[in-house]
Amino acid sequence: MKEYIHATISSTLSWAGNIYDLLLITYVYSYLMIAFSLNYLDISILFALGLIGRVAGGMIFGKYADLMGRKPVMIIGTGGYALFQGLMAFSPNALLLFVFRGLEGLFMGAAWTAGMVLAYEKAPVSARGFVTGIYQAGYGIGYALTAVTYFIFLSNLASDWRLFLLTGAFPLILLPYIQLKVGESIKKTEVEKPRYKDYLDVLIKATLAMSGMFIAYFSVFGNYTTIALYYAKIPPYFLATLMLVANMILAGSFVLFGKLADKINKRKLIYGGVIGLLASIPFSVPIFSFLINPYIMFIGTVGFAFSTGFWPVMPLLLADSVPINVRGFLSGFAYNMGGLMGGIANIILGVVSSLYGISALAKSIDGFVIFSLILVFVSVITWPKRKIVVNN
Repeated sequence: MKEYIHATISSTLSWAGNIYDLLLITYVYSYLMIAFSLNYLDISILFALGLIGRVAGGMIFGKYADLMGRKPVMIIGTGGYALFQGLMAFSPNALLLFVFRGLEGLFMGAAWTAGMVLAYEKAPVSARGFVTGIYQAGYGIGYALTAVTYFIFLSNLASDWRLFLLTGAFPLILLPYIQLKVGESIKKTEVEKPRYKDYLDVLIKATLAMSGMFIAYFSVFGNYTTIALYYAKIPPYFLATLMLVANMILAGSFVLFGKLADKINKRKLIYGGVIGLLASIPFSVPIFSFLINPYIMFIGTVGFAFSTGFWPVMPLLLADSVPINVRGFLSGFAYNMGGLMGGIANIILGVVSSLYGISALAKSIDGFVIFSLILVFVSVITWPKRKIVVNN
């Protein structure tokens, strides 16, 4: 088997586990609130800690990946986030729950930073969009697997929520495969000293665009179980089916957009995705009573998931725009800082829900999505004109 295939498989599975662990807690918010005496704002902060930790992880381990290599960082990141997810499951108190979540986020940032760049650099130049799309499809796969696990545990979730969270430790089994089958994508002797400040303009635009992506996505999916169960009164089994279908569609859409990125202008693909998200959000999270219907929301959420498929095009646009010796840090910082902005938006939405109720939450979600997509559009349309780097 060609080496880049091993790199793609291992990176994609690591990313799937990363997202699985990030989002698994959204299904047990109510049990965490009872067990640790938390309110919805506390829960929003707990979720955001995973994203905040990612920024530090992306910065710290991104520089290490540029200097020492992608493979060791992916091993450390994957093992670290899986370990701390397991520890979260047995947290005896709220303090350790929050500490473990933050440390989990740190290693999540390391795993994404190294995995995405490793898959990209190992792939043939003509297939980098396709491989990046497959890698990003791990997001949809990971989220879809949370729905499968939720369905399996649903009847006993009230008593088995700790075991439910413990399933997030499974990515530990990837470590031997990565060590034995995946090669390094850079040679230390061939890498020049990084000059990150030379690419500040690209970093700023990429960070703003990825912030918009994350704000839109987490505004919807970071709160969707709450919206579906308590606002729209959707049955739990219907919700599990919706999450499974939507995220399988999301995974397929990532691959499709990635494949198209090898042939079609990347900016045009991003514009198309933005338009699709704007068209579907009123149906995914409806604010008008006549649209609050499980089937309408199902169609809207599937449309929202499909349109989110442009996500891998943004990291690809960034990776194409910078050389190998700065790619790890810049990619890790922009993507994970975008995640942090999504986390902050999620905290604000938690405050809105706590103060003004769930109807205000639905309206705020739609407003946040519209604002964030305008941010993506402006960032991409003003993208710095640089010579594209595709030779390494």
